[in-house]
Amino acid sequence: MDLLQYFDQSSMMALKARRHHLSTVVRRHFDSVTHYGILKGFRVPQSEWAELVSSAYILGTYEVAVCAILDTLKGGDRTFVDLGGADGVFGVGLVEVGAFGAGVVFELDSNRRQAITDMVTERGLSGKVAIHGEATAQFPDVIVKKGTDLAECVVLCDIEGAEFTLFQDDLLRRLSDCHVIIELHDFLLNDPVARETAVGTLMRAAERYFHVHVVKDGLRDIRNIPPLCDLSDWDSYLLCVEARYRMMSWLWLRPRREGPLSSKDIDAIVLDYQRRIFTE
Repeated sequence: MDLLQYFDQSSMMALKARRHHLSTVVRRHFDSVTHYGILKGFRVPQSEWAELVSSAYILGTYEVAVCAILDTLKGGDRTFVDLGGADGVFGVGLVEVGAFGAGVVFELDSNRRQAITDMVTERGLSGKVAIHGEATAQFPDVIVKKGTDLAECVVLCDIEGAEFTLFQDDLLRRLSDCHVIIELHDFLLNDPVARETAVGTLMRAAERYFHVHVVKDGLRDIRNIPPLCDLSDWDSYLLCVEARYRMMSWLWLRPRREGPLSSKDIDAIVLDYQRRIFTE
């Protein structure tokens, strides 16, 4: 290992250690309860894979662009559909705090699925949140069989690259009355050609049925987050780091019955949400 590699690895270890320390401090200070944003009031469970950034849930900065969009779509008469439930923060939390009236969570991993099921039971949400295994192209059938109108569903997808296989023409057509938010993981695809073309192919397919908008992470306004006011700029910005492979992007598929949005419109949604939640 040369000197540059040593400093690269050692500095990253130091950053992760500091980030974990800050998350621990925030979790203890707020007793694990989210204090800002659409998940306000949700007690954040210990995470088996993302504890490093648990403070971002509590402070309301985690995937803030997605939260801002969900805030415009929430409603007690709507069902939140979570493809890739992970720790259940969105799939369970959004229902528990009343942002959505019901939830349907799909999670491939059996251990995570059981943890979400346990959380639903412990929080008295068994009648409101349903848990299922892998989300296949037939997942809308599960929802319809429950008597739920797909037009009243908001779908969030985070399935680590499988989105490019899942969202084919037939499924996109069936979901055309829904709002669908898809986290993009083209960088995880092994085939270099697929990495270059997957997003464009998905966008073109979706454009047959939706207004398609690209939403990019990074638009944060941390000036008015109360707990950060007395921290150094180092710690303030580090608390907003989500420890990702790279800056993430999402596709927001909006039903054609609604008018299109410009990139400035979407930026305004994200910024206005942050300015509002941190001053309420």
